[in-house]
Amino acid sequence: MKILSNVLISILLSAPFVIFGLFILFGNELASILSSPTEQSYVLPIGSLVVGGIILVIGLIVSFRAIAPEPPLQDSENELARRHPSMKPDYARVLVSLPFLAGAGYLLYATDIPYVYPFVVFILGMYFFFQGAIRYIKNLHTTYVITNLRAMKMYRFLWLNTREIPTSRIVSISEARGFFELLSGRGTVVVASRVGERQVVRIQDITNPAPIADTLRGLLA
Repeated sequence: MKILSNVLISILLSAPFVIFGLFILFGNELASILSSPTEQSYVLPIGSLVVGGIILVIGLIVSFRAIAPEPPLQDSENELARRHPSMKPDYARVLVSLPFLAGAGYLLYATDIPYVYPFVVFILGMYFFFQGAIRYIKNLHTTYVITNLRAMKMYRFLWLNTREIPTSRIVSISEARGFFELLSGRGTVVVASRVGERQVVRIQDITNPAPIADTLRGLLA
């Protein structure tokens, strides 16, 4: 089911680009493109199809490789909690990008303004889109695990990166929530053993972080 849902998301992410490209090439604009073909006439539809194809291929690869890392537990170690980052910010960035991309197509084909303006709008849309897509891929491969002995953050995609703090060395536990995180029920739990970035595990962008913080505080009691 997890793989199926990831494949569906990949199709949904690539669909706007593919549909827009096909609509321009085979829709009402086809006649005008054929009657007065220019390089600019083909740039947006072909570019849109290429971007949609790349997103679909990368999404399918990620979907079948998206196996959350499993921490090796010791015999005396018990898992108390496991979380993954929330995908809400990723989806929000992708949704924000769609009006920009649609606006770029409208400005290019429905107006006579210079091409630089739709190009700038298109770049803004792609910025938000890829911000959301890259963050989605990153979060898909990130796991936070709390055991009776350790607090761990694990990331595995093209490489494996693990950061952990023994619970016996934890000196502070704090929660951090911004304005939008409060509205969406997300937050970050910061676990520190000493002063310094390498001595901190950030359990970032998780839904309802309070139980995680309470679990860690219970280990210090």
